[in-house]
Amino acid sequence: MLADSLLTLATLAGRLVIDTAAIGGWGTAEREYAQLLGRGNAKQTQLVEQWLEETRKQLADGARADTESIRNALAGRWAGRWADMLEENPAAEAELRALVQEIQATLPAERLSVSDHAISANGDVSTYAAGPEHPGALATRSELAHSVGQAGDAAAARDQFAALVPVAERVLGPEHPDTLAARASLAYWMGHAGDAAAARHQLAALLPVAERVLGPEHPDTLINRHNLANFAGYAGDAAAARDQFAALLRVRERVFGADSPDTQMARFNLAYWTGRAGDAAAARDEFAALLPVRERIYGPDHPDTLAARKELAYWTGCAGAAAAARDQFAALLSTYERVLGPENPDTLAVWYQLAHWTALAGEEAATQD
Repeated sequence: MLADSLLTLATLAGRLVIDTAAIGGWGTAEREYAQLLGRGNAKQTQLVEQWLEETRKQLADGARADTESIRNALAGRWAGRWADMLEENPAAEAELRALVQEIQATLPAERLSVSDHAISANGDVSTYAAGPEHPGALATRSELAHSVGQAGDAAAARDQFAALVPVAERVLGPEHPDTLAARASLAYWMGHAGDAAAARHQLAALLPVAERVLGPEHPDTLINRHNLANFAGYAGDAAAARDQFAALLRVRERVFGADSPDTQMARFNLAYWTGRAGDAAAARDEFAALLPVRERIYGPDHPDTLAARKELAYWTGCAGAAAAARDQFAALLSTYERVLGPENPDTLAVWYQLAHWTALAGEEAATQD
């Protein structure tokens, strides 16, 4: 984990990206940001340029919405990117400090959201409001913890959020939206680290607070409901997961529409936990209804479409039609091999299912004979 001084530097650099973008006409600064984050890789530099353009557009759109929340969220995202760079390339610290000094010198003082933050002569961040407990620094810690989890270390992400939550509660307040988001993230990574029951307990305690503070149909509240339902299932209560997704689906259809990705994911999970709760035929029928919708929205080779095909084949077999499951997995295998390659883990999983249902279909045929 980064030292506080580097975390503070990353937070300051993330804020400066937003200050620069808000002014407009930031060609020189944009090039320098892209070159430093790109680290000499043309594709990475191009990606950073795309991120910068997206940031500028989001800030422009935010002029008609909750500007400060948008600025804080974007600053946290950029701080996370700078922190990732410092973690991967420690030698880049001097370059980033120099760039921060350079950008600070060019921005009008009245436009600097971090105008009271300075880089001292010895290269240290001399003042940064409340230092590592500044809300911007807390946002950076959140971004870093998510990055750790997404990189595959769920236990480390869990531990980082466990350390962050009490700080956020003390600094921001126990019902601040960022504190609630940190609590939700702690529960999420707790579950992915292997303790689904604890994640379920944490989310069950968080949900009524989120409903009261954010509103029952706020996107974050609905995500909490989604995760609570999943972890209820992973904790062994498939029927509860099924019922919770059935209720969530109705809300998402009304709030987001039938074809939104969030609604489609709720439909997928409802079908899945319906099967896990013991009704294979109903799961088969729900996946059969979902598949053409995903094909229409995403296309036949999209991973979400392929996932629906795989579940349809599986629950077809579980509902008593092993030969039909065999045939569906055989057709699916050729698609996986073409789209993902013959040695992709998902392709190999389809191979396993094909072998499994082929054997069961043979047993069925022998029994019938």
